Amino acid sequence: METVKPIEVNGNQLTLRIQVQPRSSSIKWGSLVDNQWIQLRITSPPVDGAANKMCLKVIGKRFKTAKSNIRIIRGEKSRYKTIVADGCDPDRLKAFLGDYPIT
Repeated sequence: METVKPIEVNGNQLTLRIQVQPRSSSIKWGSLVDNQWIQLRITSPPVDGAANKMCLKVIGKRFKTAKSNIRIIRGEKSRYKTIVADGCDPDRLKAFLGDYPIT
């Protein structure tokens, strides 16, 4: 069985597998869940796409890339999402990988 990594980097493109926790008291990157997902706590409710929009905004800010460069490729209506971000800042990618060392 193939192991799925929560983070994959290909040049300046990042693929993230996140577990979203909507209606949280604050916006915060959390811990690894089952070594397959990175938890992301957001304040928006999962109503009318508000949580998805906030996820894209938080990821764009974290990796210094435009929201238009980020897309949800799996899990649009789920807490578990696979997101691809293009044009990420290399220094921010390196710092994030330091926070979540995945082998």
